[in-house]
Amino acid sequence: MKVIDTSALKGYAGYFRRKVGEPDAEVTQVGPGTPCGEWLRRCWQPICLTSEVRDLPVPLRILGEDLVVFRDGSGRLGLLHKHCSHRGASLEYGIIQHCGITCCYHGWHYDIDGKILSTPAEPTDRIRSRLVHGAYPVRDFKGILFAYMGPPDEMPAMPRLDTQDAADTEFVPFSLSIPCNWLQVYENTQDPVHVVYLHTRLTGAQFGDASGAEQEIDYVETPLGMMNVQTRLWKNHYWTRTTESILPNCNQGGAIWETADTTKLLQRVAFLRWMVPIDDTHTVTIGWRLFRDELDPQKIGDASKVGKQTIDFVGQTEEERSYEQRQRVPGDYEVQVSQRAIAVHANENLATSDRGVATLRRLIRNSIRAGGPPRSSSAPAKEGVIGTYCQDTVWPAGTTAAPTKDTLAAFGNEVAVNILASGHEDETARRAGLRQMLASRYPRA
Repeated sequence: MKVIDTSALKGYAGYFRRKVGEPDAEVTQVGPGTPCGEWLRRCWQPICLTSEVRDLPVPLRILGEDLVVFRDGSGRLGLLHKHCSHRGASLEYGIIQHCGITCCYHGWHYDIDGKILSTPAEPTDRIRSRLVHGAYPVRDFKGILFAYMGPPDEMPAMPRLDTQDAADTEFVPFSLSIPCNWLQVYENTQDPVHVVYLHTRLTGAQFGDASGAEQEIDYVETPLGMMNVQTRLWKNHYWTRTTESILPNCNQGGAIWETADTTKLLQRVAFLRWMVPIDDTHTVTIGWRLFRDELDPQKIGDASKVGKQTIDFVGQTEEERSYEQRQRVPGDYEVQVSQRAIAVHANENLATSDRGVATLRRLIRNSIRAGGPPRSSSAPAKEGVIGTYCQDTVWPAGTTAAPTKDTLAAFGNEVAVNILASGHEDETARRAGLRQMLASRYPRA
């Protein structure tokens, strides 16, 4: 076969660019026994909304496992392997009991921890004395059910983030299914460059004009994972946003329609979510939209639109718009899903703007290889609460002269260093320390 030097081609190179590589199994495969799957199982994962579990069992698939979740007659939550240990009938058709659930086929009765309480068609207790059905512990927190699917003797306490205790805030749970691998959904959280183009300049301002301003970006590791540091000048104000990825698969982001035109210090999150693998090619994003006056003074958000397969900002699901509308104004859903069911890293050509994505992949890979729990499961906590680092700070620039890129980068760096150093403090102290630093370093005009 004739050898072609493809580096010399100037166009129409489709014939020579047909090969599609294999997905990166180490960070994309999530089933039982896979490196990434075992890593993800070492911490508590949200599995569904509390409102989904009513008077019937609910089948679901998480981390490549088929399960059924239910609330028994005494109000206890159970999460069992879907198929009965007898002959495999699905427990989604099981009969809820005061204590546990009974398989409809032959009456095998399971407690919420998988113990077999009775096998009524059997003459002896021989089977139930030696067999335990697969089950996982479940917790209900603020309208979301969380499960721990790792080794029982390694089960950590369920982490409590400081932003989960936000005062005067309405937490509205949501759940969005996405037909692609978990990683391409998660790594979008460390790609702030796309906010300028996808969400602002190319399709119109989806999240406010300020998001399209020129920005200086840095990426910083945190005790919990990493954050990107975005700093812009908008209406003569410095605006530094830190968007946080908490390993293994949690993300916090700031106000969706931030106007960045008045002073704000350590304004906390507008959403907190987990990108949970259903299996290798499907993901469910579960979390809360947070509603508070300071986050949305123009009242653009709508809590009534937040729930199962729906949220109040554009571009997150397939159902919200027609295909033509999604082609004309694509959003996060379109770019994530269109990378293939599992994005093939071998076919990418990463550029300088992808430093955050590359960093996140490296942190995930290193954590998988290190073994043990992800950072969020072993993070230091003060009185049981873990300090986090997502925030928005807006501060008067104090001059009408346009700042240089170096000036923007320096401001963002000083904010980032301050909030990293204060993670162990309460929010009042953190905010006061940030104000003191900025007043000293960037006095108002």
